[in-house]
Amino acid sequence: MRTAILLLFLSIYSAFSYAQICTTPYRIAVLGSSTAAGMGATPNHGWVALYTQYLKSININYQVYNLAVGGYSTYEVNPTGYVPPANRPYPDTAHNITKALSFQPNAIIINLPTNDVGRGYTLAEQQANYQRIVAAATAQGVQVWVCSTQPRNDYTASMVANLKAMRDWTFSYFGNKSIDFWTGMNQPNDSIKWAYSYGDGIHFNDSGHYIFYSRMVARGIPQTLCNGTPPPPQIPVVLNSFTVTNSTNKLQLNWSTAYEKNVKRFLVQRSTDSVNFSALATVTATGNDSTGRSYTYLDTVLRKVKQFYRLDVIVADTHYIYSAIKSGMPDTAYGTPPPPQIPVVLNSFTVTNNTNKLQLNWSTAYEKNVKRFLVQRSTDSLNFSALATVTSTGNDSTGRSYTYLDTVIRKVKQFYRLDVIVADTHYIYSAIKSGMPDTAYGTNTYFNITNLQVQPSKDKLQILWYSNNEKSTKQFIIEHSSDSLNWNVVGTLAAAGNYPGSRFYNFLDPTIYYRLQYYRLNMVTTSNLHFFSAVVKGMPDTMYTQPFRIATFTVTLQQTKAQLNWTTSAEKNTKNFTIERSRDSLTWQAIGTVNAASNSSTTRSYSFRDTATLTGTVYYRLNMLTHDNRRFFSKVVKFTFPGSLTMGTRRSPLLPYTGVSEPVRLAPNPIQESSRLLGLPPGNHVVRIFDFSGRQIYFNPQFQAGKTIEARRWTRGVYLIIIDEGTYRLRIIKQ
Repeated sequence: MRTAILLLFLSIYSAFSYAQICTTPYRIAVLGSSTAAGMGATPNHGWVALYTQYLKSININYQVYNLAVGGYSTYEVNPTGYVPPANRPYPDTAHNITKALSFQPNAIIINLPTNDVGRGYTLAEQQANYQRIVAAATAQGVQVWVCSTQPRNDYTASMVANLKAMRDWTFSYFGNKSIDFWTGMNQPNDSIKWAYSYGDGIHFNDSGHYIFYSRMVARGIPQTLCNGTPPPPQIPVVLNSFTVTNSTNKLQLNWSTAYEKNVKRFLVQRSTDSVNFSALATVTATGNDSTGRSYTYLDTVLRKVKQFYRLDVIVADTHYIYSAIKSGMPDTAYGTPPPPQIPVVLNSFTVTNNTNKLQLNWSTAYEKNVKRFLVQRSTDSLNFSALATVTSTGNDSTGRSYTYLDTVIRKVKQFYRLDVIVADTHYIYSAIKSGMPDTAYGTNTYFNITNLQVQPSKDKLQILWYSNNEKSTKQFIIEHSSDSLNWNVVGTLAAAGNYPGSRFYNFLDPTIYYRLQYYRLNMVTTSNLHFFSAVVKGMPDTMYTQPFRIATFTVTLQQTKAQLNWTTSAEKNTKNFTIERSRDSLTWQAIGTVNAASNSSTTRSYSFRDTATLTGTVYYRLNMLTHDNRRFFSKVVKFTFPGSLTMGTRRSPLLPYTGVSEPVRLAPNPIQESSRLLGLPPGNHVVRIFDFSGRQIYFNPQFQAGKTIEARRWTRGVYLIIIDEGTYRLRIIKQ
């Protein structure tokens, strides 16, 4: 509704709104995944569709080529001819940058928000792909705008951290060619804000797409294309350098600018993991300077481990760009007294395999007042937790050797460090050391696994493997992970015990997934020895649960008949569409059938004409059938035939036709303090009032005819009143 209201206002004030906008028609191509394809939005309310309407309202000759495909990542849109690494998808020549450039566009917009992270692609991979894609466009003189990542509900904490790191890199690398699809769209826990959620934890509803659209409009792409690249004085700031250095036992930040325009301040941000940043301090900028300036900031807190810093550049009180991330290592040895006064010196620290466990060994050169060593463990080298305490000698001038055995059987790479406690106070952390558990310890006269793989099975994943020449085998424990780090058991299968030949096993994971998953076998012998297989991964068949990807679905009037048009962005195993009609949206009647594409990864267009002569309000939907006899339903589209008008109805010259009868009116209008709404039928009515920006300022679900509407606090301007969800629409002028 908010979108429709805005478009109504745009139609009223088109002469005013576009008088200052470049009217040259351009060609714009969109590369992306399901968000750009319009998933989550009702037909014609995805951000690309709204943006296309906006551009064509500037000049009807604008051309927008939407090449987005649900599920795509940065790999699928790489240039044709690019050969990806192993286990990475090849470019789709029908939907990649090369295809986009074939339309000879003036601009390209890229919207790939979450799939790369979901598939486990590293930040370096994503960034390299973006750079390769943009380089192909730049070589042909085409400007590129890039949308940031966006929130998602079904990701782990580490995956959300990667989404945010990629978001920040997009802002920093692309600057004013980036579009923010994150800020304000997330809950405090970085899931999708409920008001904008489509409900599947992945996609955004009409309201969310409207915000994406409004941020795209705010970027002013038409004006940038019209004016070309702005000269340097119009760029708010250029950072020349940014460094972090030691200053005694603290860290000092130094940076310089080439020039500044309306720069308010630099917000210094700090992190211990280069992913999660918090504000540290504010440094006031020069504001305007054509020659550039140098700045410095001293972090006065004594840091004990490596630190990461970045600058958030604030222009006219708004975030402009993030600087590159710089790190610094505190000089923990600054001011160290001569050796006899140093509490401890660590000579060595190692992590080695001890059977199927990990053993820590370290030694000191000497100790003074050393109370204990706190052994800490981590699975990611960033977040450590206490594991055990080892009592130290206390005082020793010749040094000592220590050992600690991690008795838990670990299954993935582990990281360890020592927190040295002197006189009951933290003194230093040791270097971080890693170790890989010997998961093959004691092998392998029991299990010989071959051809372990994961395959999609309808909407689930199936694990298949062969076991050869089993000896004293007890069972297979099937373990699952969404990130290849944290594992949980999803099922067990009995092993053969003793079997001299090759034996086939398979297991169906009952859970339905929507992104890349990892599996391994925890194999147990009759004597309770455990062995682990290699890790394998598989991608669920997301097209099974949604084989019809409806991109658009509209109903229009053509020669007094209803014309239905719809498009699909992808199809799998589809058979046909049965078009259904209803008077009340409850009881449906089949009125025709159109064959589907069966399998398609490109946009397909369909149409159907309802030959019946109808009046009043009618509802349409698509009843979609697959070859394996599964049915799916599209969203319902409401359509009102002009024949339902009563005598004496009059169309407002400034508003689209809505069937407003002459007796329904506001008195007085224009309004100064209050007005009465007259002419409504008896009973309750739903009344909403919106201001020019589309913001709802009044709502009454039980409005009675003749009731007064108070407008004393309204600002001067034009307002829209929408009654009974669009049955009546009136314009109000506040004086």
